Formats: sequence, C-alpha cells, structure tokens
Amino acid sequence: MNQILYTGNKQNNPVSIKSILRFFSISLIILGAIFIGKSSYALYQNNKINMQEVDNIIPQISFEQEGNNAIITVSHNKGISKVKYNWAGQDEIIKQANSQKSVIIDNISIPKGINTLYVTAIDVNGKVNETSFEYAYDGIAIEFALVDNTYIKITATDVKGLSYIKYKWNSAEEIIAYPTGEDKTIIEQQTEIPSGLNTLYITAVNSENKTLTKSQDVKGNHPPRIELYLQGNILIVKVSDQEGIAKIYQSINNADQKVIDVGGLKEYEYTIDIEEGQNILAKITAIDVEGVGRTYNGKNY
Repeated sequence: MNQILYTGNKQNNPVSIKSILRFFSISLIILGAIFIGKSSYALYQNNKINMQEVDNIIPQISFEQEGNNAIITVSHNKGISKVKYNWAGQDEIIKQANSQKSVIIDNISIPKGINTLYVTAIDVNGKVNETSFEYAYDGIAIEFALVDNTYIKITATDVKGLSYIKYKWNSAEEIIAYPTGEDKTIIEQQTEIPSGLNTLYITAVNSENKTLTKSQDVKGNHPPRIELYLQGNILIVKVSDQEGIAKIYQSINNADQKVIDVGGLKEYEYTIDIEEGQNILAKITAIDVEGVGRTYNGKNY
C-alpha cells in the first residue's frame, strides 16, 4: 500500500523549501566565516613565528682561499651593519656595510705559515656572529729581519715541511741549515752583516723538493766601537767606526755634556785627566756618519 505524505492540499510547499534552503545557506556562510577566521588566525600566527625566526637569524659567514689571499663573505636578509676581522696577534680591521645584505672582503693577504683569521659580523639589529678560520700559506716563504743593525734573521717556512735552506753573502761560501726539533715547517738562521753594501742570497727547499730563491741587498753599518783605558791619572777614550765617526758626546761624573765634532774620521782617540784615586763615572755616546750610535756607561778608577 503506497502512502502519500502531504500538508494541506499540496504535496510540496514552496514556502517550506525556501526556508530550508535559506537555513542551510546561512549555516554554510557562518561555517565558512568561522573556517576563514581560524585559517587567517593560523596564517597570522605562522607568519608571526616565521618573522620571529628571521629576526633571530644571525649573519652568515663563509671563508674561501684564492692563492695566498683569504676571502670573507657575509650575508644576512635583514642587512649588515659592519664586519670586523683580524689575524691572530694583529690589529682589528673594521668594514662598514651600510645595511647591505651581502658583503665580500677579498685580497686579505695570508701571513706566512699557518694563521687564524677572526671575523665578527653585526647586523642592523645588533645581532652578532663571531667565528674564525685557519688558513695555511700555500708554498715556501722567506722573510728577512734586521736585528740590532748588525745581524739579519732569516726565516723560511712551508706548511708541507722544509728539507733545508742554504744562504751566502755575496760570493762567499754557502751555509746550509736544516730544521731542528720536531717542527719541520720552519728554519731560522741569524747571520752577521758584513761591512758596506752586500747581497744576501738564500734558497729554501721543501719536502717535495720544490725550491724558492730570494735575495736581499743590505748595507752593513755596525755601531761605533767605544773603548776606555785608565793609565795612571789619564783616562784614554778610543772610538772607531767603519763608516766614519760624526760626533762624540761626553759627560764625566754627570757634568754638562761635551760635544766633539770628529768630522768622519774612522778612528778617534783622546784623553781625560783625572785626579789620583778619583772615581770616574763616564758616559760616552758616539754617532757615525750614517746616524748609527752606541753609548758607553761605566765607572773607571
């Protein structure tokens, strides 16, 4: 038996259908608004978190080497304020970045041997990244240093290790030196400078049998020599210099200084009379024609 449901005399009431559709439409709109609101809030929260993470990122620092030059690259999407760097034991260098997002510092000469480069990068918000990197000089290096105007110190280095060095003045016989101790990366020697203009030749050989030859012109100019002798009641002062003596400054027992103009003589001798048994406190300074000087302080009886 089939049953037909109806209200009044009509099987489908248009008013009832419209009400139902309106209800569902409003419900969908409300649900959509709630969903959009939650999604927007979640997106806002995620963006807020992401922005906080960006704010907390410190500048990124990378290192490269090109030959015997170090290269520093600093990057940061918030902008960089400045970069500071220095080799261990050397003065710090500061480069202003002016809010750039990338800074490259190249042509930083690597010192001889193995050295550490320290870098500090600061962004526009004051966040700091400090790091360091160890560089090795590529190949043999030879350096000269003057010691007391009398000697030359030779320093040869190679991180791969040295076999030996050989050196000579002018056409004199070569001297050979080998590494001492456990450190085979460095050889140091000190040699006295001959008088006059000279050329020092040096060749360094590393563990791979590669060589580097270097020469250095050096003018030997030793300080004047001062000698004092006491003979009876006479104090004898003798000054000599290979280049020639310009002046002698003399003070006896803290008296006023006396200046003697020698005029370029290579040897000069004079005497000072003293009383018998008198203590003599002598201060003698000799300056040669090249401006190199020496001072004698001593007591004679």
